[in-house]
Amino acid sequence: MMKQRTRRNAAQSRETLLAAATEEFASHGLAGARIDRIAQAAGISKPMLYTYFGDKEALFDAALTQEVMDAAQADRFDPNDLEGYAGRTYDLLVERPRLWRLLTWHHLERGQDVLMLPAGEVLLGEKLDGIAAAQAEGRIVADFTPLDVVRLVAALTQLWCMTGAARDAAEHAARRATIMRAVGRLLRV
Repeated sequence: MMKQRTRRNAAQSRETLLAAATEEFASHGLAGARIDRIAQAAGISKPMLYTYFGDKEALFDAALTQEVMDAAQADRFDPNDLEGYAGRTYDLLVERPRLWRLLTWHHLERGQDVLMLPAGEVLLGEKLDGIAAAQAEGRIVADFTPLDVVRLVAALTQLWCMTGAARDAAEHAARRATIMRAVGRLLRV
């Protein structure tokens, strides 16, 4: 019984730390985040934080990976509906500002493509295969590599997040429609 409680407490502590870290990193980035604030917000000691995650960079990676995986589970990719996927991705980024901020901090501070992280590679495989098949069947333009198609959709959805929040539902809907139209015009045969 004691071992089960210890495992549950360890898992709970790790989850609590990850939630506190996600908030801290989303607000301050990797460089600006403070381990002291994360540990205090989680109610867990700094040494325990290091036991669970090793270092600050590993904790940032865990927070980003968790947000990316949660977002990926919220919507399945369909290469036959790139426009809808782009619209849903925009909605997701608006609904989950922490994800958008973590992605932005990752690009700013590391200069790496998040798609090349382990979580991104897992998600990328099925997208690239689906896009390549749709290109071979003539449903998506073959002017771009499958990876470039993913990046173009991501860029269009993220661009609108950089402009700030929509003032109301009508503006959000207009932005979403613009993104979907742009994806269709750019990538459809």
